[in-house]
Amino acid sequence: MKIYGSSQYDLNLYANSKQSANKPTLVSGTIPGLSHDTDTLEISPAARQLAESDIVNHSAVYFGTTQINESLNRLLKDQPSEVKEAVYGIIQSNIITNETDEEKRSSLLEIGLTQAKYIADNYMQDGEAAEFMNTIRQIGAISQTRTVDSETQQFRYETPPQRPVGAPDDYMDLNYMMRKFEPETLNKLQDAIVNGKDWNHILQTFAKKASANEEWMKQYKEAAKPIEGYSGENRFESASTSSMTEFVQDLKSLIGKTGFEVSLTANIEAFKRTLENAIPVK
Repeated sequence: MKIYGSSQYDLNLYANSKQSANKPTLVSGTIPGLSHDTDTLEISPAARQLAESDIVNHSAVYFGTTQINESLNRLLKDQPSEVKEAVYGIIQSNIITNETDEEKRSSLLEIGLTQAKYIADNYMQDGEAAEFMNTIRQIGAISQTRTVDSETQQFRYETPPQRPVGAPDDYMDLNYMMRKFEPETLNKLQDAIVNGKDWNHILQTFAKKASANEEWMKQYKEAAKPIEGYSGENRFESASTSSMTEFVQDLKSLIGKTGFEVSLTANIEAFKRTLENAIPVK
């Protein structure tokens, strides 16, 4: 099952992205002079028996909102690569996941928040730690907005309108406004940008219309309020963060009541492996 966020990438409204009419095309067939024999790849028995811990899958960088992205980038800028990998691993494996079982999904979220607390307590100074946990809880709150399309079974998450870092308080996210109130206008705008048409006229016309519509502006201001962080129950928050050994032992003793011991244990072990070479600063 694929995961889709509700927010699109911001349109680059300040650059003409006209594409060349002479687009390259993919043509199937054969090339004279080449044998076109089927290539084969042999894997040795030893390679087939790689332990799970030997296989490295890097986590995708999570964007979320402009503010969340800026906060994570700044807080993780000088952190060891292992800490960065662990943070995005928490988001991908525990918070914004493709898990369909709601009870297991809740367990993963709570363990993820607890793992984030371990990172905050061991790798960040007090001010950074507080901001980091606030940002992670905001992502946790976004995870609770998930809906599933009944036809495509795709996940969607609601995020507030985007406001660039440093933008004035009265900044209006026209992408959000179009998508919510006039999606057909957004389609026309995207088409105009791609095909080199007069997208600026479409943009300016909609901006004037939106700013004059009191009901639209009321709904926009309500949606644009800052995200309140996840504040639900956490069955694992009592786990000690004084050392990785105690942390893992405490978590494993607490997951026995969830009914998902095997998968949650694997999640905890993956977190431990990711940070095994990162030296705590506290």
